[in-house]
Amino acid sequence: MRKLWRFLKNAALFFCVVVTIGVVGFFLSYPRQCLDFVQVFYLLRQDFRQPLNAGQMLEGAVGGLAEAADDHYTYYLPAERNLAAVTYMQGLTGGIGVIVDSEKTQEDRLLIREVKEGSAAAAAGLRADDAILRIDDHWVEDLTSDEVVAMVRGEPDTEVRLLIARAGEDEREYRLRRTYQIQVETVQGGFLTDEYLPNRKVGYLAIDHFAQNSGAIFQETLDALLREGAAALVLDLRYNGGGDLGATSEIAGRLLPNGPLLRLTLREDEQEFIISGADPITIPYVVLVNGGSASASEVLAGAIQDRAGGILVGSRTYGKGSVQSVYRLLTGGGLRVTEGLYALPGGRYIDGEGILPDYPVEREPDADEDAQLTMALSLLEEILAGRETVATLLAASPRAESADAADAADSLSVESDDSLSVDSVEPAAEPAR
Repeated sequence: MRKLWRFLKNAALFFCVVVTIGVVGFFLSYPRQCLDFVQVFYLLRQDFRQPLNAGQMLEGAVGGLAEAADDHYTYYLPAERNLAAVTYMQGLTGGIGVIVDSEKTQEDRLLIREVKEGSAAAAAGLRADDAILRIDDHWVEDLTSDEVVAMVRGEPDTEVRLLIARAGEDEREYRLRRTYQIQVETVQGGFLTDEYLPNRKVGYLAIDHFAQNSGAIFQETLDALLREGAAALVLDLRYNGGGDLGATSEIAGRLLPNGPLLRLTLREDEQEFIISGADPITIPYVVLVNGGSASASEVLAGAIQDRAGGILVGSRTYGKGSVQSVYRLLTGGGLRVTEGLYALPGGRYIDGEGILPDYPVEREPDADEDAQLTMALSLLEEILAGRETVATLLAASPRAESADAADAADSLSVESDDSLSVDSVEPAAEPAR
């Protein structure tokens, strides 16, 4: 016992020495910043108009470390918010019955796109196009769209307060109870009715986001459609803000043969993600995308486009071409860190650019007809009637024609440059570094 006590004392002493050396070394390296931190902490505690909680101040400082990266997708989540986010990505959560935009169109709000019938949100009087401004005590302008979704959802049978803005009315706070625990309906499927494409069995699969269970649900739903005789498929990725890359890869294996999915460029390395063990469908399919399609949904749609597996219809995607790692901290908090940018199989980096569909079609929000779905079905009808194939439709697509026009313009530009004498060309300026 005495030996154990001596060992523990020595270990504690060693730990204290190591920590002291580390703190002193850090202070010597950044003396001004350390002094500022201590002084600001003291002055706020002493002089702010109301008492401040030291723990909350330190937690804010931790969040500030992530903000210093100056990256929209690198951020810290306190324990409670991280638990909600993790639960959401596992595909199990409590809900109030709303679907929101996958990205904020305005910094201070996130729009509700759909209110489910019979839900707590419907009972409280929420409507489509209402804007969420604040969740409990957290303003939406300080949150990412993923955080907003995670915080609206949470533990079943708990209450959430939403400050809502509605056109033509004053802002109003709603108190809603997360009424039930649900397996998040990340994948919904069925057959389109004859009014869309008469006498054709066209399957429809919509993926809300990629949770860890989305791959299994997708495969089960897809196999059911195939067993019932689906001749073609519409895959709807509109307003899909991304999610789990593993689930994305699993789903890609049912749409594409073995081969590249993406190449990730890290700080000092590159990683290639490959589809293996694929079991791709043999029926034709069209993928619907729009400005709310981001991250993992762009990985899937971009791989399909680059490898000519299906046809993309809709509007240009959001353009989130980065990949984040998710860390669970010792205290239960979470840290999202952008590790690198990804390139699609064809070598394209889409960050900030998005993906232009093969057949661009805008959808008017208030229109009765879904113009994007109508275009998708007209293309599938051409294939099912034997008049076209996926390959011929891709070759004749507006995107392919615009690419051919760009190539022709480049060719003319090169020919024009060849006509210049060497003396007439100024050397290019050295790029700024």
